[in-house]
Amino acid sequence: GMIMRETVLLINFQDEKQLRDLKMILFTLKIRMKKVEKKEYLQQIGFLAGMKNMEAAPECYEGEELEKEMMVFAGISNQRLDQILSMMRKNGVKRVDYKAILTETNKTWTVPRLYEEISKEHAQMHRQS
Repeated sequence: GMIMRETVLLINFQDEKQLRDLKMILFTLKIRMKKVEKKEYLQQIGFLAGMKNMEAAPECYEGEELEKEMMVFAGISNQRLDQILSMMRKNGVKRVDYKAILTETNKTWTVPRLYEEISKEHAQMHRQS
């Protein structure tokens, strides 16, 4: 099942202050944080989040860096998610547009695949508003 340690994956965070602010918030909330290296982008999201019984992919990613930062929330309840997001707002953390929750569907996806899906959803959302 999906029972696992609360984990947030931080992908493509280049802004040092934004990263520091996020680290502090996650540390305060006792949530495990993993900064995903670019070479790890071909790993499955679930593997990166520390799910058991998932194998490492042998390949290293050598493609382009993503355009934006992405946060992935794994094993985190809605209540905890609200907590994280409200602390981010309160502490004036630079906005992260691309956020995803680890699901049974996307746990086997690679980082670029998840990124692509979120950017599609994001574009649709913003077309409607």
